[in-house]
Amino acid sequence: MVARMRPRGAGYVVRIDAPWQDFPTDDPATDTRRMNAYIERCILEMPEQYNGKHKRFKTRPRGEARFYA
Repeated sequence: MVARMRPRGAGYVVRIDAPWQDFPTDDPATDTRRMNAYIERCILEMPEQYNGKHKRFKTRPRGEARFYA
């Protein structure tokens, strides 16, 4: 599923793609490459709407190093 904002805040357009066939496989590396390629294609369709600033790991367990500066 991919969502994009319409111009001037007029709502969203949502695209639901067909489920992937033969996924997941027994190879996590192959599955990861496939998922990353899909995400990259989606970002390239509308790069101006990609929020690459999401800090998923900003909260860390006590004593562990931070991921972000």
